[in-house]
Amino acid sequence: MLNHYWVILALFGVSFADRVQADDTVLNIDSVLHVLDYEMSQCDVYMQKKEEKLVSLKTLLRQSVDDHHCFALCNELFEEYKHYQYDSAYVYAVRSLRLAEQLQQPESIALAKSSLIFCYTAVGFYKEADEVNREFSVEGLTPQMLEHYYFQCLYLYQNMRDFAVGNDSLWQHYEYLREQARAQVLMNADKNTDEYQRNHSKDMLSVEFLSPDSMIERRKLLLDKYSLSLHDQAVQYFMIGEMCDKLGRRTEATYYMALSAINDIRSITRETSAGKTLASYMYEAGDIDRATRYIHRAQSDANFYNTRIRKMEINSILPLIESRRYEQMSRQRNFSFAFGAFVLLTLLLLVILYVILKKKNRSLREARNEIEQKARERDAVNRQLSVINMQLQEANEIKDSYIVQSLYGDSSFVNEVEEKCKQMERKLKAKQYDDLLSVIHGINIRQERERMSSSFDAAFLKLFPTFLEEYNKLFPEEYQACLTDSGMLPTEVRIFALMRLGIADTALVAKYLNISQNTIYVYKAKVKAKSLVSKEEFDNRILRICKLQGS
Repeated sequence: MLNHYWVILALFGVSFADRVQADDTVLNIDSVLHVLDYEMSQCDVYMQKKEEKLVSLKTLLRQSVDDHHCFALCNELFEEYKHYQYDSAYVYAVRSLRLAEQLQQPESIALAKSSLIFCYTAVGFYKEADEVNREFSVEGLTPQMLEHYYFQCLYLYQNMRDFAVGNDSLWQHYEYLREQARAQVLMNADKNTDEYQRNHSKDMLSVEFLSPDSMIERRKLLLDKYSLSLHDQAVQYFMIGEMCDKLGRRTEATYYMALSAINDIRSITRETSAGKTLASYMYEAGDIDRATRYIHRAQSDANFYNTRIRKMEINSILPLIESRRYEQMSRQRNFSFAFGAFVLLTLLLLVILYVILKKKNRSLREARNEIEQKARERDAVNRQLSVINMQLQEANEIKDSYIVQSLYGDSSFVNEVEEKCKQMERKLKAKQYDDLLSVIHGINIRQERERMSSSFDAAFLKLFPTFLEEYNKLFPEEYQACLTDSGMLPTEVRIFALMRLGIADTALVAKYLNISQNTIYVYKAKVKAKSLVSKEEFDNRILRICKLQGS
């Protein structure tokens, strides 16, 4: 889509190139170069059309049996090949001459020899071209044929003059012959026809009294006034470009050289100088990419046309462009290498940084895990300390409660024993020995034990008011315990009450309850056998029974 845009834009510029001013040329230079790049990509399309036309003419030539018709076809094939491929043009020029000599027609012979002169001149065979020219006879030729012949002579001498640059005597000699040929062209041309104007304009560079700007304007006027062929337009644009370059207007010169190259491609002209000249302009402007494309295109044209002169011209600038291109590629390669090394080093540093950060991250993760583990251990310890603290608090409360209870119980017991001792002392002093026994028997140990048990049960149920309720939840209904008529705990329940208080030593429990240890084991076994939970779970459930809330 972008290529089409540039093509349309540049085609507009091409259509009005003859009327464009210098400022407009600057504006259109880039678009014209884009058109040229596009046209270069279309060369195969133009060549295919050209080859199809050549095949058609060759087919007609093979089928023709009339010498006059064959001569006309050979001349037409020569015209098609003259700017396209030298070898084929030469073949048909020689064949035309052979047919013309068979026909013995002076006009046809002159036309064929003029074609040979052009072939030899186009590839630099000036000696051979001059030999054909020396043998050329102008007797009996029409002015039109004489004009055509002398125009080929002008073309020959102009090339010989340019080739002799540096040798003043030869240059002057060929310049003199060129001026004579130009005079013959103008003398034999019909001054009332457009052909005269075109031929005169083609050689206007020899008009010394015209200024360079005037010559450029006259060539632009020629392009504007006459419908020139694509090839003739390419020639005029090339001459305008050369003159602009001599005047130091390189931008305009580039513009018109590009137009010349575009018309060369469209007219399938392979014998051209515009591409090589434009490549040199691009080289001097620093556009090495375009310079490389244009010079290789010019080299391809020169090889295809097989012209030694163009090859020599191209070879004079091709090494310079290739050298600059190699330097540019070397700089790009060095830059790419440096950039690649920088990227590689950056990646290496990133990898190293990644490894370091990964190690640091792993260390931080391990430290965090360790801290979390320590925190969990601390929480566990705190929980244990909290449990221990609760147990200590509970033990202190139990201790305080039982200390108070013991004070009351022990104080009562001591007072009673003291009263009995006083009675015994009075009996002894009165020598009432028989009454001593009754005093001793007055100390009711059993009643005292019941009082101690009752005191323990009262203190315990005050601390653990829901103990009996929670205890009964561990048994079926038929095995649930209840308080005695005197409000005391059953002995088996009292055993587990002592366990809840933290007294786990069976010997101490047996001593406190005044029963044997075996009896303790029997009680425990019977109770646990009736429970709804396992033996291990039973003890844990007993120990988890809460004391009085808020105390």
